Amino acid sequence: MSWPADQEQSILTTTLIGTTLELPTSTPELVEALRHDREVLVREAILWQRWVRYLGLLALVVLALALGDGNWTVLLFPVVLTSLLYVLCIVISAAVVRRADVVHEYRLPALLVSADILTLATLTWVSGAPAEMGRILLGATLVVQLAVFYFGRTMGSYSAGIAAVAYLLATLVLPSSSPSVLDRPGIEQVLLSLGVFGMVCGVLITAYGNFRARMNRLRLFCKMVEEGDLTPSFALGADKRPDDLTLLARSFEAMRSRLAEQIGTDPLTGCLNRRALETRLRTEWRQAKRRSSTVAVLAIDLDHFKQINDTRGHPTGDVVLQELAGIMKATARDTDACARLGGDEFVIVLPDTGWQGALTFAERLRRKVDDFSFGGSMASMSVTISVGVALARATDPISPEMLLQEADRSLYKAKSGGRNRIFA
Repeated sequence: MSWPADQEQSILTTTLIGTTLELPTSTPELVEALRHDREVLVREAILWQRWVRYLGLLALVVLALALGDGNWTVLLFPVVLTSLLYVLCIVISAAVVRRADVVHEYRLPALLVSADILTLATLTWVSGAPAEMGRILLGATLVVQLAVFYFGRTMGSYSAGIAAVAYLLATLVLPSSSPSVLDRPGIEQVLLSLGVFGMVCGVLITAYGNFRARMNRLRLFCKMVEEGDLTPSFALGADKRPDDLTLLARSFEAMRSRLAEQIGTDPLTGCLNRRALETRLRTEWRQAKRRSSTVAVLAIDLDHFKQINDTRGHPTGDVVLQELAGIMKATARDTDACARLGGDEFVIVLPDTGWQGALTFAERLRRKVDDFSFGGSMASMSVTISVGVALARATDPISPEMLLQEADRSLYKAKSGGRNRIFA
C-alpha cells in the first residue's frame, strides 16, 4: 500500500496523535522519527514471529498427518511440499529483514500473513473433508490476533478477509481431496461459520486495534518528553478503560509533571527556566504557523538591579525577583509563559497576540511594577523595568531563536533610551 507523501504524513499523524493527547502539532522530524521507530519495531516483530510460525507449522503438519481423513502416505507429499514452500518463504523473509535496517510497515507483513493463511488452508484442505474446512477459520483467529497486535488494524482486517475467502474456496469451490463421503456443508452452515468468525475477528481487531492506538498516543507523548519537550500533557479523562495501559499512562503523566517541575522551573521565582522557555517558544511558534496566527515575545529587565544587590544585599534582591515574577504571573493569561533567563532577565511569551495587544500588555505590566512597593515592609523600595517587544507572524521568515534575539535588541534600545520604558 502506498500513499502520496502529504497524505501519508496526514494519516500517520492522525493515527499517532489521536484525540486524548493534548500536544502541539507534530513537526515533520517528529513524524519521521516515529515512522522510523515503527519500521524498526516491525523488523523485530517479523524476526521474532518466525519461531511462532515454525512451531505453528509443526503442529499443523502433525495434526494433518495424524488426524487427516486420507492415508498418511498419500498426504505426505502435498504436506511436505506445502511445508517446504512455507519454510522457504519464512527463511527468505528473515534474510531480507536482517539485511535491512528498517522494514516497511505493510509490505512484508502482508506477504507473511498471506503465506500463513495459504499454508493453513492448504494443509486443512488436503487432509480434511469439505465439512471440516471450519478448521481454517479456527486457525485463522490466531493469525488475525498476531497480525492486529503487531501490525495494526489494517493487517488484522486483511488476514481475516483472506481467511474468509480461503474458507469459501475450500468449502464450496475446490474439489475435495479427501476420500470421506461427508457432503459439503449447506450455505446456511457456511454463513453461520463465517458469521461467528467475523464476530470473533471483529472483537479481536477492535480490542487490539484500540490498544495499539492508545499505545501510539502514549508513544508520541513519550517521544516528546524524550526530546526535552515537557509541555504536553496526557489527557487521561477521555480514556475510561480500566486496564494496565491506563495505569501506565497515569504513571508517565505523573513523571512528566514531576520532571517539568524539577528541570523546567527556575527554583527562585517559579518561572520557566531557559531550557523550558526555548521549548515552549518553539511550541508556540509551531502553533502560530499552523493557525496562521502571531506570537509576541517580551524581554524584561529590572532597571539598576545591581545597585539593589550592592546596597540592600542579595537576599533583598532575591525577594525583588520573586515579587516581580509574581506580578508577571498575575498579569499574564493562562496561555502565556513567564520565564527567567538568569539574573534579572525575564521573558514573557504571548501566543495569538498582535502588536497592539503586546504593547498594551507591556504597558500594563510596566505600570503595575512602577506602582508596587518591592522588598517587603522592612526594605520598601520602588523598582522600574524596561521592556523590549518583538512579534512574528506565521508568514514571517523568522525562527524562534531570531524572535528572541529581536526582543533582546528591543530591550537594549529601551534601556539605552532612558529605562522604565517600552521599545518595539
